[in-house]
Amino acid sequence: MTHPLSPGIRRSRHAGLRQHHVPPVKGSMSLGASLSRLFQRRKALPLLNTAFFYGAPVPVAALSHFPRVVVEADALTDLPGLQHNGAEVFAYVSVGEAEGWRASTRALPQALFQGANAAWQSRIADLSHPGWQHFLLDERMAGLWADGYRGFFLDTLDSYQMAVKSPVDRLAQSRALVTLIRAMHQRFAGVKLLLNRGFDLLPELAPMVSGLVAESLFQGWNAQTREYVSVSPDDRNWLLARLTDARQRHGLPVTVIDYVADHDAALARNTAARIAALGFSPWVANVGLDRLPDGMHL
Repeated sequence: MTHPLSPGIRRSRHAGLRQHHVPPVKGSMSLGASLSRLFQRRKALPLLNTAFFYGAPVPVAALSHFPRVVVEADALTDLPGLQHNGAEVFAYVSVGEAEGWRASTRALPQALFQGANAAWQSRIADLSHPGWQHFLLDERMAGLWADGYRGFFLDTLDSYQMAVKSPVDRLAQSRALVTLIRAMHQRFAGVKLLLNRGFDLLPELAPMVSGLVAESLFQGWNAQTREYVSVSPDDRNWLLARLTDARQRHGLPVTVIDYVADHDAALARNTAARIAALGFSPWVANVGLDRLPDGMHL
C-alpha cells in the first residue's frame, strides 16, 4: 500500500526553518551510485548502515544488503527475503501519535488522546493511559513480533509536548514514556530498539537502545508549508550538540535522515557527505521515504 506523506518520521522543531543555498558537489555521479560505491567499501566506511523505506512495493533485493533497514510493515510482503543477507529489519512504530491513515488506530476511542497534530492528521496519545499502553504493546507491537520482526523504530516520542504544557504534566508523560519503553524491552526478549530523537530519555534508556535517529540536520521538510527547506544554523547547532552527546556520552550509533527533493541529486550528495563527515550515518531521500535515492541498484 502507498502511504500518505509521510507515515514516518516527524520533527518537533520544524517551525521557522529558513531556506539557504547549499553549493552542490561537483561531478555527475548520482546519489544512488555514490551510495552504492560507498556500500562496496562498507568495511572501510562503516557509517552507511541504515536504510529507510516506507513505500510499496519494497525493493527487497536492494535493501537487503544494508545492515539495518527500517520499513513500514504494512508495505512489506517478504520479510524473510529482506532478512536473507543478514539485515536487521525494524518495523516503524508511532509511540506518541495515532496515524489517521492506519485502520487499527482510527478505531481507538478519543479518551486515549490528549490533542491532535494537524500537520500530520494524527492524534496525540496520552502515554499514561492504560488503553494506549495496551494497544501499543499487546496489539500493535505484539502483532509485529508474531510476524517475525525483532526490531522496532520508535517514532513520535516527543509529541506529547505539543499537547501538554504544564511542567508537572510533562514530567508525568515523560515518566510514562520511560516505563513504556522499558516494558517493550522486557516484553520482547532480545528486541532491538531505534529511537527517533527522545534525547531526554537517554540517561535512563541508553543501555536498552541499539541506536539513535534524527532528521533534518542540514535539509528538512516543513509540514506546514509542504516544502523542502534548509535548516537554520541555530536549529542545526541545537541538534548537532545532542547527536554528539548521544554518540560520545552514551556510545550510540547515530543516523541522520535529511530530506531533499527527488530532482536535486547534487544537493543530496552534498548533504550526505556533510553528514558522514561528522561521523553520522547518512540517509538522504525524499520526504515520503518511498523511493530509493536516484541510481541505487544494489
